Amino acid sequence: MQSITLIQHCQSEHHINDMTGGWTDTPLTELGRKQAEIIGNKLSECINSKEYTLYSSDLLRAAQTAKIIGEQLSFEVILDHNLREINTGVAAGKSKEWARENRKPRGEAFDLDYQEFDDGETWRQFYSRVCDCMNAICKSETEKNVLVVTHGGTLGYIVAWWLGFQPDMVAKSFFSSSTGGISVLSKNSFQQNVVNKFNDTSHLTILY
Repeated sequence: MQSITLIQHCQSEHHINDMTGGWTDTPLTELGRKQAEIIGNKLSECINSKEYTLYSSDLLRAAQTAKIIGEQLSFEVILDHNLREINTGVAAGKSKEWARENRKPRGEAFDLDYQEFDDGETWRQFYSRVCDCMNAICKSETEKNVLVVTHGGTLGYIVAWWLGFQPDMVAKSFFSSSTGGISVLSKNSFQQNVVNKFNDTSHLTILY
């Protein structure tokens, strides 16, 4: 595998109804579906279906984004729960107000071992899950490049994994992307891992 194209899922109901993200499972909005169609059209200009495999988080907002894109590119979608956003435990399905009132106390500094909500993941566990998932995908896709539809936190950690970040490096940095953004990771002639493009949303300007 020489290339990974990352897509952050498009606008979801939780973006507009004051719900938490994480494992809250909400579908795309009408705008989100339009965004996904535009992404599919954009990728059809540069993606050869014979050279790529399409993976997606199994949460609705990502899976629906991937399905729309896959239909336009004639791809089957492989759903993988390990591409989900961080597990927010008991906060899943709750409002942002509930989350603010019920999250565990935290310090000012970022703590990899902080668990925000009961039954959820720590950031260290989340990063480990993402790394294990991408290593498994790389092992299975030796002959093809991959498209990955996922979430903002997961996407940021995939970039960190690609660049070889150790957990202590993750604690000091983050890659913040946007709904519908496209990022491209590849290897150069020296077999170095390269970030060619990050969070390109120029294709979505026609909607605004």
